[in-house]
Amino acid sequence: MKRQHDRAGRGWLWDLAALWVALAWTAFAGPLAAQEAPAETEQAEEGGTAYEEAPPAEAEAGSEEAPPIAAEEWEEGEEGPAFGEVFAADEEPTFKVNGFLQNQTGVFISRHKTRLNDKGLPLDHGDKFGKLSMFRNTLQLEADWSPWPVVSLHAIVRGVKSLKLSVDKDAQVPHEGYFGNHQKTIDWVADQYYDEFDLREFYLDINATQYLHLRLGRQQVAWGETGSYRLLDVVNPIDSTWHFGPLESFEDQRIPLWMLKGLLWIPPLQGSLEVVWIPMLDRPEDTVTVPLTFVGAWGLPPVPAPELFDGDDSVAPWKIRKKVFLYPGRDITNSRAGARWQGEIGNFTYTLVYFYTHQLSPPIPLYTYAQFGAGDEGVDVYLFFPRQHIAGMSFETALPYPLGTNLKFEAAFEPNRTYTLHSAENSLTDRIPYNAPNGDTYTFFHMKKKKVFSYAVSLQQPLLLDFLNREQSIWVVAQFMHTWITDFEAADRIVEVPGYDATLSKRHSFTVVGAIFTNYLHGLLSPRIVGAWLPDQGGFLSAQLGVTLGDHWRFRIAWNGFFGDNPYKGIGLFRDRDEVNVTLKYQF
Repeated sequence: MKRQHDRAGRGWLWDLAALWVALAWTAFAGPLAAQEAPAETEQAEEGGTAYEEAPPAEAEAGSEEAPPIAAEEWEEGEEGPAFGEVFAADEEPTFKVNGFLQNQTGVFISRHKTRLNDKGLPLDHGDKFGKLSMFRNTLQLEADWSPWPVVSLHAIVRGVKSLKLSVDKDAQVPHEGYFGNHQKTIDWVADQYYDEFDLREFYLDINATQYLHLRLGRQQVAWGETGSYRLLDVVNPIDSTWHFGPLESFEDQRIPLWMLKGLLWIPPLQGSLEVVWIPMLDRPEDTVTVPLTFVGAWGLPPVPAPELFDGDDSVAPWKIRKKVFLYPGRDITNSRAGARWQGEIGNFTYTLVYFYTHQLSPPIPLYTYAQFGAGDEGVDVYLFFPRQHIAGMSFETALPYPLGTNLKFEAAFEPNRTYTLHSAENSLTDRIPYNAPNGDTYTFFHMKKKKVFSYAVSLQQPLLLDFLNREQSIWVVAQFMHTWITDFEAADRIVEVPGYDATLSKRHSFTVVGAIFTNYLHGLLSPRIVGAWLPDQGGFLSAQLGVTLGDHWRFRIAWNGFFGDNPYKGIGLFRDRDEVNVTLKYQF
């Protein structure tokens, strides 16, 4: 999955796009940088986590949450402006370039130690103290060109160069010949995920009429209202291989896809209908969330010894020759589609969502394959990404003065979510094999489909606490999420993470997130504290201090701590990843 080579080699369109941005940067970046200084304060990144959300504000025209340029508020019975009145303005073509250069460095400070049984298999994971958790350098360029008032072209190119990390020796490479070879594994992770040259976004915006807006190309679509939870943010897959996902914005983690998006504004109903179609033109492996077994620093730890959780080792990593991922192919039958209605009723903004997609994560084991006469060479495990439906709704409102609380609610229903089973229920001796005429053996895994209902509530409250801050409000964020497997049966022994028997699912699971943040000295200093707790699954706490230096420089230092009694369940999977993390960013 070597992005800097494969993505760049997808054909003339990629080459043309990259050349267009490079030439634009060379020709126009200097003059534009001199003429247009960046904004004085950073905007909250769209789709980020709860503690990154800015105080509620009215959506701006042309933003993801607002209708297109002509979607103004009209009085009842009044017709919208004519096409010529909106789009015939004699405007000069515009071209803008901006971007940033960033270094993010982290060092592990956890004292947890690795423990092995008498066979050399893991009972706990650790031994990371003093080692780099990341050293990631990013250059991102963004260009916008508007040749006509009704048409604009947008592109984002991102290049990433990171150091190799010794802790990536624990990565579970899916190919043959890597298990137990630490240096080869470290090299593979760095080659596949730490060096990147990517045309992240490249799309054309067309304001077809005063009611219809079209966007064609490689893009992100952010649905959902509660920030921390991706209940309805289900269009784009995620790549969080480089850091702990909840500590980074979704905008940076989403994998953009080639798609067609249409937005139809319907003034009489005070709402808009957004339709998305993904024809699956991207590389198959880019259409699903990257498995966290592929990296070591911020991935899942090595699978524990089976006796730790009464498991079976017949398909444990040390008995697997390779893993084969059956990614959704470039086929029209694999295309994804959905729609979102967004409207207003009084002081409430609401959405209704439906999306037909693939289960983006985790990959589900489908069958094992053993070649005739292979002996003890191990089995090949095939994994797939089943189809699923997702439907849901959300609403947002602001409670009246004197409370001023911003309230958000989001819910999603998955009628056919697929789970794999505990390894003791999926041992080779428990499953019925199919013997091919040539002697090869295929043995299919057991799995269960379940109905899953999830909802989340988010509260954002500004507080005037003079003893803490005489200049600005103190913002407090509280979020609660509940997931309910409605047809849960304990006897099924379904697990959340295939291969990790400690992650047995429950009928009800809960997550609580809290954050507090403010700024001092007119935005110079921005402290924030954020944490999450999952009952019986641990949690994390992050204390951060951001510094804004003029229009260009941004600095942040953070302490990130993780806890959990069980090292192979929930946040306990990351309990040896306590770190100090420093980010230095220059934006232009």
